[in-house]
Amino acid sequence: MGQENHSVLLEDNRFKSIKRLKKKDLPHQLYWYLKQDYFSEELLGLYREEVDTFSKTATVAFELFQSATQKVINDQKLSDFGIPKFFWDCIQYTWEHRKKHPFLYGRFDVNGGFGNTPAKVIEFNADTCSTLPETILWQKAQLNLLTGASQFNTLAEDIGHTLAHLKTKIPHDQPFILGSSFGYEEDVLNVNAILDIGYKQGYKVFYTHLEDVIFSHENGILYEINGEYQIADIWFKMIPWDWMFTDEPELAKDLATIIQKDLCTVLNPPITALWQNKKFLAYLTENYPNVCIANTYLTPASLRNYVAKPIFGRLGENIEIHTSKKTTSKGDYAHQQKIHQEYIPLAEDSEKYAYQTGVFYTHKASAINLRTEDNPIITDDCEFMTHYII
Repeated sequence: MGQENHSVLLEDNRFKSIKRLKKKDLPHQLYWYLKQDYFSEELLGLYREEVDTFSKTATVAFELFQSATQKVINDQKLSDFGIPKFFWDCIQYTWEHRKKHPFLYGRFDVNGGFGNTPAKVIEFNADTCSTLPETILWQKAQLNLLTGASQFNTLAEDIGHTLAHLKTKIPHDQPFILGSSFGYEEDVLNVNAILDIGYKQGYKVFYTHLEDVIFSHENGILYEINGEYQIADIWFKMIPWDWMFTDEPELAKDLATIIQKDLCTVLNPPITALWQNKKFLAYLTENYPNVCIANTYLTPASLRNYVAKPIFGRLGENIEIHTSKKTTSKGDYAHQQKIHQEYIPLAEDSEKYAYQTGVFYTHKASAINLRTEDNPIITDDCEFMTHYII
């Protein structure tokens, strides 16, 4: 399939170095990250045309996801994407009642888009998407050190808009959001970023680990505090749907019952179980040919240069890049089925660091963030980089 592409070289004058931000000048939600050697002290400049390209790419991709979702449901193809039969009615119900079960936020990972290169979505982190504190808080803290600079970032405001609208669907004052995760520090910080936004929108909020959440077919989702039970109107989870299907199917069944009885709204909603599966990208390639999503297949087909990745992989684990040489990453997802995607090279700087763009999507394209690594595969060892608009 054509000749091998070459990545764009990002000009040195795009990068601006700034003074190191001190702990005392930052919100406490960022303290854990400061220990991880994770934040870059440079900002990358994006041209307005590039920002528009990334935003439009995410917008068109989301529209395609919605169109294809309706077709998958109509054609009763949910089983093709690893969704158990007992969960089909729940997905259809929440999809048909999206105002009560809205998509809150996710992140499209986009390769290309710099200079005159086309931008291509390579995956959608639709279910348990992280990088919230760094996008909402760190990017703005760094931007404030550049006089008169701007960035593409209304993520907190846009998530707040969705939660405010959802609040109008709850028939009592002071609705309650319960947030939960497995308890890993980074997950807790991401969940609390959502709870902070919810609090500003007038919700009561509380965080507790998954093991302390109570699931009841009669009362919904609850937690116990000081001997009393609090019923949640919304449960925000940093817990993957696909994990529930394979490891805790009884939990998934309980949630299906709770959701369909309108006892609680769960975010991100059940439809993200479909969107998180990378086989859905292959479905889009086959049924909705387009120019904004990297061509994806269940087999390498006629691809000369391609990337193989697990269908539910995360953190850049168990990726294989097949070009003139083979590049791989280790991980915990080697046992999973793989999809095969056309190779879209990442932009690089003069020191051969690769750059990937993340475009957050809520009810619209809401923010851009960047991750960089001296590796063609962006993994959990990457640096987070703030952008500014040139």
